[in-house]
Amino acid sequence: MTHKCLNYRVIHNIYSSIFYSIFNSQLLGNLSIKLDYFMVSYYISLLREVNMYQTYSISQKLWLFIKLFTPMCITQFSLIGGTFIAIFLTGQYSTIDLAGVATGYNLWLLFYIFAQGTLLGITPIISQLLGAKKTNDIATIFYQGLYIGTGLAFIILMIGLLGLRPLLTALNLEPAAAEVCISYLKAYAIGLFPLLWVNTLRNTVDSHGLTHYSMAIVFTSFIVNVFLNYSLIFGHFGFPEIGGVGAGYGIAGACWTNFILFSLVLLLHPKLKGYRIFKDFSKPSFHYIREQLHIGIPIGFSIFLEASIFSIAGLLMVHFGSAVVAAHQSVIAFTNVFYCLPLSIAMASTIAVAYELGAGRKQEAIQYSYISRILAIVLAIMICTFTFTNMDAIADLFTNDDEVYGLIYQFLGYGVFFAAIDAIGTPLQGILRAYKDVKIVLYISLVSYWGVCFPTAYILAKNPNYGPFGVWIGLLASVLAAGVLFTWRTWYIQRQQK
Repeated sequence: MTHKCLNYRVIHNIYSSIFYSIFNSQLLGNLSIKLDYFMVSYYISLLREVNMYQTYSISQKLWLFIKLFTPMCITQFSLIGGTFIAIFLTGQYSTIDLAGVATGYNLWLLFYIFAQGTLLGITPIISQLLGAKKTNDIATIFYQGLYIGTGLAFIILMIGLLGLRPLLTALNLEPAAAEVCISYLKAYAIGLFPLLWVNTLRNTVDSHGLTHYSMAIVFTSFIVNVFLNYSLIFGHFGFPEIGGVGAGYGIAGACWTNFILFSLVLLLHPKLKGYRIFKDFSKPSFHYIREQLHIGIPIGFSIFLEASIFSIAGLLMVHFGSAVVAAHQSVIAFTNVFYCLPLSIAMASTIAVAYELGAGRKQEAIQYSYISRILAIVLAIMICTFTFTNMDAIADLFTNDDEVYGLIYQFLGYGVFFAAIDAIGTPLQGILRAYKDVKIVLYISLVSYWGVCFPTAYILAKNPNYGPFGVWIGLLASVLAAGVLFTWRTWYIQRQQK
């Protein structure tokens, strides 16, 4: 199989445009040394442990929040970056492989995102226990998270074995792309169990403020993922050339890398080894499993309702051909990269706000929530500015096909507003999770993503005047509705807490 060479010039141009849009070129020479020194000092400071502690001023809270947020952000960039690189490299290999990988990604994401959300139930539980200085039950709670993850992995595996081929047949996916999709998901399944186990491991580590370990581990697995993707998709370094299927093996390798390294942290770190995890095993406890599921299932369903809309949107695009599927998934991959920013704010908000609530400091919890919301607004403005000034380079990054390039460019106009609105609404979900106010998040997600997005996207996609652009209009309507409702709920729940 032949494929076009990677366009490394485009990557260089994107990075150049970032820096030249921030600094005037004449200033770069004077500022570079000071900037390098500042950045090195800053990242060294992030490698120190982020212990949760009481703060007494807004500036102290802001600094602690940034120390929580930044390693999480790098972690999320590394996690999402694996998918971004897979989509980018597969798109450079062939449009058919990209359509197959994109369809497979949308299918497994439906189930994984529910499982990941369900396993998030452990984070506010541990954070509030740490804030209240009650740590005796943390090891038991950890094991229940592993049992829940194992059960969810079995369910996802069985659904895939029994339902994948019939579903692809019903979607009328091109046969060549369908075979790539099936092989990609088979390779991905090798890492399914460690993928879900790692959620509990990472959430436990992050709840103790050790987010820099997550940053280092996930970045390491990102390097493994990129190496395997590049080697297996194109057949470099003695590996076989297997196209888009190599992306599945890359993610599986990254999942096992994460599991091994997080396990070592839990076994060896002074703050965690006292729990004697993997040494003193705890039997399944219905009480603790029910507590985690009571919080986690509404979170899982709310995230599932949101993520499923993206998957459904991707599947609706199948009817418009492989070029549209490839372009749509490329823009989704790009917006996912920016989604790391508000998602990291949301995760840091859950830890910081829950910690203050566990210590009984309600006003401080509200202050942390305002810090997160202001940061989210700033990020939304930055996302819009960057995307609108680099649309040509972004579209060129994902493909060498002229038809796909034109579609990416058009979809980006919708994607930038989607990413900006979502950046404002997502952190509010993290705040509500800290208050364990998870059921209302589920209801809001149901109304916004299925009550607003799905009917709007479906109806407009069937209209020849809108076609695939109708799907993006539906997505925009959903995040706008969700943002308004989450803002109202956060205001209401904090008013009740005063």
